[in-house]
Amino acid sequence: MLVDAPTVRDVMRKPSRTFNLDQPMPEAAGVVARTPVAAVPVIDAEGKVVGLLSEKDCLRAVGRWAYEGISGGVVKDYMSELSVRLTPQMDLLSASLVFVECNFACLPVMDGDQLVGRLVRHELLTALERWAAEITKELEERVTATSEHRRPSAIPHMLKVVSSHTREQISQVFKKN
Repeated sequence: MLVDAPTVRDVMRKPSRTFNLDQPMPEAAGVVARTPVAAVPVIDAEGKVVGLLSEKDCLRAVGRWAYEGISGGVVKDYMSELSVRLTPQMDLLSASLVFVECNFACLPVMDGDQLVGRLVRHELLTALERWAAEITKELEERVTATSEHRRPSAIPHMLKVVSSHTREQISQVFKKN
């Protein structure tokens, strides 16, 4: 059996920060500017994730402040709606499709309505690369672990077997199998 596909739970990180809908935007933009994560989940009064405040959203706010003279506001005025979610049980290939469908570089991981983690697109890609290396290693080990009496593993041995039979004998072997 090939190495099982890792799940989101295997590579997600704990959520480090959230914003409330009515949190002042200047304060939230400052937090986003100082955090290494590209988007922070926004929660409503019941604690449900209702959106993300991304770096792009913060830049939009700064542009509005600078060019339209409209400053202030709250997170709900600038956040991006979130129509996709990751779950801890989701395999990484499914998670990669979710990232392809959205423009976010970081997504919340939800267990039902509860925020349980976050996954950054780059970390997902790194985990997929590790998984591919594990599969390659396992396949290489399988090839070298199979004993010669069960199958000819070396080309010279196969050529010797084939060359010791007539064309008709070889044809009969392939017709049987």
